[in-house]
Amino acid sequence: MKIKISELIGKIDEKNRHYFLIGALLFVFFLDYFILMRPQLVTLTKINPEIKMLSRDIEKAREDIQKLNFYQSEVKRLESLLAETSQKVKSREEVSIILEQISRMANQNNVKIDQLMPFIEDQKVLLDDNKRSYYALPILVQARSGYHDLGRFLNQLEKSGLFLHVTSFSIIAGEDARAHALKMNLQAIVFEEKGQ
Repeated sequence: MKIKISELIGKIDEKNRHYFLIGALLFVFFLDYFILMRPQLVTLTKINPEIKMLSRDIEKAREDIQKLNFYQSEVKRLESLLAETSQKVKSREEVSIILEQISRMANQNNVKIDQLMPFIEDQKVLLDDNKRSYYALPILVQARSGYHDLGRFLNQLEKSGLFLHVTSFSIIAGEDARAHALKMNLQAIVFEEKGQ
């Protein structure tokens, strides 16, 4: 006994036929929503935060790729700066070389050194890593010179290949304008290799 849907719809009167079609469409819609669409929507709502996070990551990666040339040039610049600075920082074994260079610069600028003394016991640890320890080594300089000679000496110290700076200095005027008493504290940065 086969019943055709068209015969069944044909038996329904004209007014109820519209309600039947609307009901059938609603049934198909709800059936589609709850069986097919709802699980997909639930999955999409779970994936949506991950999609947003991945989109942000992709955008950040695009920005970083655009900045890659800048980063590479900055790395080269910093590596050359590090190499230049590393040449200025001497090891603790080279303290005598630092003192010799200070003495030589003083002689070149007519600064007569009376005392040049490092205070190894007063050095402070600046940085301690796995390979090296860096120290600030105080050096006392007592000398005699004129103002212009002192200025040239300090200028040459600043431009030298040594990593030092003046922490304090005092000048006491002498009877001779070319021989003022000078007391200056320098600070040299030195390193010590680990395992030595």
